[in-house]
Amino acid sequence: MLRVLGWRSLLIHGDPCVLDRWLWLRRHLRMGGVRTFDAGCGNAGFSIYAARAGNEVSAASFSPDEQEAARRRADVLGVTGIDFRTLDLRELDDYRDSLGVFDQIICFETIEHVNDDEGLVRSLAGMLEPGGRLLLTTPFDGHRPLYSEERYPSPVEDGSHVRYGYSQEQLRQLAEGAGLEVASETFISGVVSQKLTDLMRRLTGRLGRPVAWVLVLPLRPLVVVDAPLTKMLRYPHLCIALRGVKRSERVDD
Repeated sequence: MLRVLGWRSLLIHGDPCVLDRWLWLRRHLRMGGVRTFDAGCGNAGFSIYAARAGNEVSAASFSPDEQEAARRRADVLGVTGIDFRTLDLRELDDYRDSLGVFDQIICFETIEHVNDDEGLVRSLAGMLEPGGRLLLTTPFDGHRPLYSEERYPSPVEDGSHVRYGYSQEQLRQLAEGAGLEVASETFISGVVSQKLTDLMRRLTGRLGRPVAWVLVLPLRPLVVVDAPLTKMLRYPHLCIALRGVKRSERVDD
């Protein structure tokens, strides 16, 4: 699929909400000639997108297997300029010297996995150049539980969530406490994306992931009605997306 559809196939590789995050990312990612750190890069779809946009990218994950798969994807696509790092974000300060500083940092769906979220956001902010931006998404604490999701997750850091989500105020305080000025915030992933994710999870449990993916794929274009339907139904969004800018320079768009 990667060879046939190219890098965009990574946007439909996982759950339907991945596309929502990319649509927000492309509105805020700086293009060309800047250094970007992807903190918790997953399948590397966003890292590859940033590299294709001309960024010099460092992509971090704690999983060696995940990083090796990401390297292979980049090689297949002929994408260069990505430094894949296997590291634990909870120990990020130990890697500060080797990583350097960045113009922007992507941190999507990560802080809810870490008990010391304040420490992580503070470390990320410390890696930004003055005026640099942190692009952050995380679950909204007012969302309705997805299929198999725990409303009160265990605080044990085992790779799953340690908290259900954040309010807008909590996330804003987290960013401001790390020395960032909140330049913008919004909600992403409405009712359609969530229902498709629920369906994919249910089908995965019964039929396996490949079959579930194939069955849900024809339904994905329904996301075009996600925003108006979510507004009409007053359905809570799944995630909050925040853009924070390191203080000392004027915030611009």
